[in-house]
Amino acid sequence: MPFMEQLINQDLPNHVRCNHALEHATLHVLQEKGVRNGLGGISDAGGCFIYGEVDTALMAEAAREALERLQQGEAKLAVHPNCGTNLAVGGLAAGGMAWLGMLGTGDKFSRKLRRLPLAVILGLVGYQMAKPLGPKLQEQITTNADVSKLEITGVLRHEIMGRIIHRISTRTAS
Repeated sequence: MPFMEQLINQDLPNHVRCNHALEHATLHVLQEKGVRNGLGGISDAGGCFIYGEVDTALMAEAAREALERLQQGEAKLAVHPNCGTNLAVGGLAAGGMAWLGMLGTGDKFSRKLRRLPLAVILGLVGYQMAKPLGPKLQEQITTNADVSKLEITGVLRHEIMGRIIHRISTRTAS
């Protein structure tokens, strides 16, 4: 069986997408509770990591509340404005449009210099046009708000080089 087919059959992509939704929802809940310092996260098939100065009891409470709210249908919590998906989509669109603006300039530096303002404007246009696409991609591809079978199995605090990181571990209930 090909690798991608095995991966899909193991449902790993869906585990990551559900954990990504839980990560975003937890960040939303923490922000609602007044946590404003630089929070961030990353998800994998076994849960997510959330980094930032947060008390472990508050992190566990926020994660459980986030999961409960997602399970009750608050799908909007799965989409976060600071998600890397938004940055990637914006960056790719900006870079692609700027690249188009430089097409045909050849090797001459003077031609590239004259075309630079157009490339910058096209890059900005691409970035602006991509803004609504990032949240749509989160909603449809990189997160899955249907976490009905997701369970939190633990929340652990780690301190690495002076930085606080919490691991929210999950599993899919049978």
